[in-house]
Amino acid sequence: MSLLNNQKLIILDLDGTLYRLQNGSFKKSGIYDAVIKNTKKYIKQKLKVNNEAVDLIVKEIIRDFGDSISIGLEKKYRLDRHDYFNYAWDLPVDRYVSYNYNINLRKIFLKLRKKFKLAIVSDAPLIWINKVLRKLSIKDVFDSDYLFSGEGNVRKELNNAFKSIIEKIKIKSSDCVVFGDQLEIDIMPAKKVGMKTVYVGNKKEASFIADYVIKNINEVEKALKAIKFYE
Repeated sequence: MSLLNNQKLIILDLDGTLYRLQNGSFKKSGIYDAVIKNTKKYIKQKLKVNNEAVDLIVKEIIRDFGDSISIGLEKKYRLDRHDYFNYAWDLPVDRYVSYNYNINLRKIFLKLRKKFKLAIVSDAPLIWINKVLRKLSIKDVFDSDYLFSGEGNVRKELNNAFKSIIEKIKIKSSDCVVFGDQLEIDIMPAKKVGMKTVYVGNKKEASFIADYVIKNINEVEKALKAIKFYE
């Protein structure tokens, strides 16, 4: 994994950034509920327990591990996290992902790829990341080595994702810009390690936290120029 001389890195969040989430958030979009539903089916099959026991296990895991359900299932019940991800996140992407404002997304990213390296960082697993990128017709724009998923122990939720990217790619934090729709796990952690940040969305307080604010990802070039990342 290497960059060209003086090449800079654009890091993009996935859900809520590259496309608009239904009802404004991941947990209200229907995706979260679908994952939890599949999680219960998976636990029932693997542990051979009834519905009541499954409900108690899921509540326990969420209480102790938050959204890192895969880690909890692995630590407490020795269930393989990758097997879990491929079951729980095998969702019909068309039901949740629409183009919305993203008509020009492929054209924009193909242009940016000539100058920058492009990366995706998401706490979702690769099965979901790849489905979304294919749906948005931009799967081929991103090198597989630059898809940073939540399948390991490096996740935005655990506040170690952006530091890990810097160390893995061996790039200066000032040569990275992060685009994300969540202040708490996208913007603030990226700023903490010295990356430039662009908030995508409509929270008023974002202008006091991020380096720049845009309404949707179609304004990515405008943002790069505003923060002196792109001439």
